[in-house]
Amino acid sequence: MKKVILIGLMALGIIAVPRNVCAQGFLKKLTKGLESVNKGLDKAGDKASVATGQAVTQENGVFVMNPVSKAMSVEVVKAVGHSISENFGDVALVLRVNVKEPVNSIALGGSWGQGKTQAFDADGNVYKMNMPSVSDRYDVTEGLPVKITCNPFLKVRKTASLAIVKIVAKCGDASGEITIKNVPIEWDPAEE
Repeated sequence: MKKVILIGLMALGIIAVPRNVCAQGFLKKLTKGLESVNKGLDKAGDKASVATGQAVTQENGVFVMNPVSKAMSVEVVKAVGHSISENFGDVALVLRVNVKEPVNSIALGGSWGQGKTQAFDADGNVYKMNMPSVSDRYDVTEGLPVKITCNPFLKVRKTASLAIVKIVAKCGDASGEITIKNVPIEWDPAEE
């Protein structure tokens, strides 16, 4: 009986060794493949933005994390709310965008690539734009700050402030999800 067990263990060891060797060969090939992908990403890193970007806290306390800061700067001018009922309204962000690349237009909003455009209040309510899957194009000129009123977020509670706003942005070859925090809402302002 001991011989049978010993022979069985030896056979099992012989069968397991070639599989281990095959796995090592596979891992070497996989490692080489990943290295070549990383080299390609490093080369593309100058054109495409990375998940991190320029973080700025504005004088009004609004925080902006801009992963496309090499292509364009973004400043929150204000958030304007227009009442649709006693407790709810539609809120549009007004941004000042300064493009640093030779492009004629940028895309803001929608859901594509790295994320989707949406807003959250402190209570965890989620607000979507009028057409959540479509981005809007805005005409811009390199080096000239342009004031942009974004497509509004719908049915925002009038007691809320926008704790976090995520806006998908594309400028030339750069794209990413701009994160804006602590945005107060100006409700029903007098026409300017």
